[in-house]
Amino acid sequence: MVHRSRVPLLNTCLSESRTVVAKRNMPVMVLIVVLFMVISPTASSAGNLAKESQSGIEDVFFLDLPCDVNSTCEISRPIHLVEYFGADWCEPCESLELFLETLDYNQIALIQHHPSVLDYSYLNHSKTVFEQEYRLLFIPSLVVNGGGLLTGSTQGIELNQSLANINTNFSGINDISIENGMLFWNTSTEHNLTIWRLEETSHEYHNRSLPYLAVERITVTNGDKQHDISQLLNHSNGRLIFILQDSEEPRPLQSISTSPTGEKSLTEREEETKQPFAHDGDYDLAVITFALLFLALLPALMSFRNLQRQDSEEAE
Repeated sequence: MVHRSRVPLLNTCLSESRTVVAKRNMPVMVLIVVLFMVISPTASSAGNLAKESQSGIEDVFFLDLPCDVNSTCEISRPIHLVEYFGADWCEPCESLELFLETLDYNQIALIQHHPSVLDYSYLNHSKTVFEQEYRLLFIPSLVVNGGGLLTGSTQGIELNQSLANINTNFSGINDISIENGMLFWNTSTEHNLTIWRLEETSHEYHNRSLPYLAVERITVTNGDKQHDISQLLNHSNGRLIFILQDSEEPRPLQSISTSPTGEKSLTEREEETKQPFAHDGDYDLAVITFALLFLALLPALMSFRNLQRQDSEEAE
């Protein structure tokens, strides 16, 4: 009598089949995790470019000096306000400062801040804005329209691209003029008016100048619609920036960069700076996505490990 061997229609060796399936799926799962980590922050940042980054700043005007105290001065409204935070001792700042010199200052109001006490041209008002109003930790940094953030020289060169994707509609000041040294302004809001005096200032270490370095700041309260600024006009060069803004601190900033890993320089040279490292929030979505995917894959990883142990025990 001939005995025929029974050939199973299905693979009944469960441990072997599961190991094969797990080994086949693992590279795909790892690839999915990596793609989510790369795509998530980039997509989030790119989506932010189309949003209006204006935050806390309602309106902006500028006046180029000199302006005769006994005449009427012409005030203009820019398309964007860019605040630069740097230092003369900061090496990455140099390339970004040279880049800023290529901007159209008739369309862009630029304020250059030196918040570091190590700078000869240090201004305490700039330090206040840097630490308390914007809660910044790194230089160089660019704040666009009071809400958009570019950190480091690598991100800084994206400024023109970022400005092209930002819709800004400054409004709030109904009338503003300067006659015989008196500032006249009117607004329907409850905000105060901040005035920055900017001057062309020589670099401490290099043979060049910063065209619009902040050297003075005053605040005109909302109830003071006529204010004597004749002392601010008695300068041969520079610029005055008039900003209608709220008094809320700190002001939230949102990265407008497509490369969140740009170069960063911590102002650790200042002895009083002891704050921990921080990020600007670009990787929050990526970290959350990674954590969720990792938790979802954890049972499969544990099963895969158990199957490997079973295989090794059976082999023994």
